[in-house]
Amino acid sequence: MFWTILFGLVAIWYDEILAVEDPTYEIRGQISVQNDPGWQTRTLISAGFGEHYGYAQQNGSFVIPNVKPGSYIVEVLNPNYLIAPIRVEISSKASGRIRARKVDYVQPNEVQLVKYPLIFRIGERTNFFEKRETWHITDIFKSPMVPMLVLPIFFMLVLPKIKDMQDPETKKELEDASKMMQNPQMPDMSDMLASFFGGTKKPKKSNKIRR
Repeated sequence: MFWTILFGLVAIWYDEILAVEDPTYEIRGQISVQNDPGWQTRTLISAGFGEHYGYAQQNGSFVIPNVKPGSYIVEVLNPNYLIAPIRVEISSKASGRIRARKVDYVQPNEVQLVKYPLIFRIGERTNFFEKRETWHITDIFKSPMVPMLVLPIFFMLVLPKIKDMQDPETKKELEDASKMMQNPQMPDMSDMLASFFGGTKKPKKSNKIRR
């Protein structure tokens, strides 16, 4: 029994020493919300990602108590609004001097100081649903099927005119090439495929006239 009481007194004494050596401070601020009655009941102020909490009063002010020296990100949590967080730094060497600056996740080394006590202004409402897209006449031209339909029409209407505008030599070469493609002496594609896969060739029709 004696040792139990002694250990209890030592533990209390040790906690008091720690409290004296490591004092705590308060983070204060103000939240500005308009035309939204009862927003205080849906709002929670967090410091250090849930390490410390505070609650909004009727006039919009809040206090986060028992905060030790260090760096904390203060966030206003409300399901209806998106509010930018603020980083608060409490100095242990300068008797709890508090400095606040904006949170920049892209450039964390860039320091933009803000006023203290903190002032949070509502940025925008939380959008839980995306706005449904409406149809416009310009969506037709954005479709990938449009070039597939327009290009063949372009080739059918424009290329013949370009062909007529060419010089006689080029025109003659194109006509000779087309005649070679239409030459009956050229091998039939079906016969080539049949011989390639081991099939029998089709008998060619004789052009000779029997007497």
